[in-house]
Amino acid sequence: MDQYACIIQAGQTADQRIEPLEAGLRRLAREFSGDDPADVGIRWTRQPKGWAWTAGQPSTSSIVVRSVPVGYDDGERERFLRAVCDLWVEATGCSIDEIVATAFDGPLPL
Repeated sequence: MDQYACIIQAGQTADQRIEPLEAGLRRLAREFSGDDPADVGIRWTRQPKGWAWTAGQPSTSSIVVRSVPVGYDDGERERFLRAVCDLWVEATGCSIDEIVATAFDGPLPL
């Protein structure tokens, strides 16, 4: 089962930084959920160039969704989401406005 689903733009910086992003997401899974990093599933979806737009320009944004247990503590959820955004900004050099992170209660939908 995937714990993360990441939607990125083909050819953008995140697409070129998959390795450090995966390592960081696995570290955060261990830190916030106690997951064994080797068991953390990450599903990557690359939007082809020209498929996503923001304000009339090709999008440079990424979306990260993490499944968490139903009833996950709100304070912990906020700290986790901030850590995901910080990881993304550090690994890719994107602005905070180019990363959307959410923690989805329960398993990720197919």
